[in-house]
Amino acid sequence: MSLKLRWVMISLKRYYVSLALAAALFTLGFTYNFVYENERRPRLFTTAVTRTSTSSRNNDLIVEGNIFSNSELRAKLYKQKVERLSKKMKKSRLIELNAKRVARPNYNVHIFYYAWYGNPRYDGSYRHWNHRYVPNWKTDDRKVYPTGSHDAPTDLASNFYPKLGCYSSRDPAVIETHFRQIRDAGVGVVVLSWSPPTFKDSPSDLMPRLFETAESVGLKIALHIEAYAKRDPVNLLEHLKQFMGEFGSHAALYKMRKALGGKKEVPVFYVYDSYLTPSVAWKEVLSRKGNLSVRDTDLDAIFLGLVVDLSHRSHVRKSQFDGFYTYFASNSFTYGSTWKNWRALSKFAVQFGLIFVPSVGPGYADTQIRPWNSANTRHRRHGQYYDVAWRSAISNDNVNYVSITSFNEWHEGTQIEPARSKNILGFTYLDYEPDGADFYLNLTQWWVGQFGKSLESNEMDQHLFNN
Repeated sequence: MSLKLRWVMISLKRYYVSLALAAALFTLGFTYNFVYENERRPRLFTTAVTRTSTSSRNNDLIVEGNIFSNSELRAKLYKQKVERLSKKMKKSRLIELNAKRVARPNYNVHIFYYAWYGNPRYDGSYRHWNHRYVPNWKTDDRKVYPTGSHDAPTDLASNFYPKLGCYSSRDPAVIETHFRQIRDAGVGVVVLSWSPPTFKDSPSDLMPRLFETAESVGLKIALHIEAYAKRDPVNLLEHLKQFMGEFGSHAALYKMRKALGGKKEVPVFYVYDSYLTPSVAWKEVLSRKGNLSVRDTDLDAIFLGLVVDLSHRSHVRKSQFDGFYTYFASNSFTYGSTWKNWRALSKFAVQFGLIFVPSVGPGYADTQIRPWNSANTRHRRHGQYYDVAWRSAISNDNVNYVSITSFNEWHEGTQIEPARSKNILGFTYLDYEPDGADFYLNLTQWWVGQFGKSLESNEMDQHLFNN
């Protein structure tokens, strides 16, 4: 045999020996894993496996008399893992939350607040708790839905029942309680739903007490200007002039700096449904070159428009708004309220020098006033929905402000105000159990703390960059 042929034979022997050794190791590893997994499997279940065998259908597993396919078994294990992680996360958050009271609220966190509720003791009758059912705007929906109004205090225009019952927004004790809850949750700014005097649901007669209470607990107040009848930039200026004459110098009026590093501070006005007015009209007021410009006058302010549709980004920019917010707490209900769009909105804001204020919420449920709108219900899932909303908002580096929808918009089920369990006349109201009535106040405090840390980190990075 030639030397060359002998070398070929030796190489082949080495190859087959290596192959056999690899196969043996693979078999040994597989056997070990099989035995190990079967030994540990009982501990993965909340209850022990009493009998496991192979059924006649595709090697299904029989566990405690129940038949599970491989996919069902994986789903069961995954669900248990998620539940365990959720419990750990919830426990860790509450321990941190309840450790101590916040020293100072975060004025970069704003919360929408409604002072339109009434009861017979303070208002002569129930207001808003007995809200009427809103007519169906879906013209192709042929189902029959309830009509008329609710009958408070048993039948409320809300999917939840407030812990304070059918309170009045005029009750000084209620205002005090609300504002302290907001402050203790770490939120610094109350964004008050506002219409001018004489308009429906106007809080004008409550303003002195609201500002006084806010100052006493360390909160600030901004206005959420509603789309009152025949609102336009001209009459809005007249109404704001009256407002500023009364509260423009009040210590509790929230103000922001006009520009980064600037010294001038001005009030903040959220403008609901701003897109209903043409941009050319807004430009007359908000542009420095406008015939009715408020810039560098006593009425100058940070004006934030509402982005609902994609086209509203352009409307905000052309109108010369200072920034925009998204308001709605139902993810994917609108372009603006869709979490996955916030990164693009954030980049748009940076590109054009605008302020972006995403609006986070704990959930959405409005079928007690819009029974035909169940498609937009967003279940709270014991805080998990709120977690994702917050995480989506503050994961963008240039988001310096967050708004919360809402403290007490009970009609749409977006409130973080404490709720309680209630069953009346066969109807069971939603609640926060088993987490407790104050769960969303506590969870808000935790996320405000996370946002504060994020802001501090961004400020430090910016300082290092500038130096």
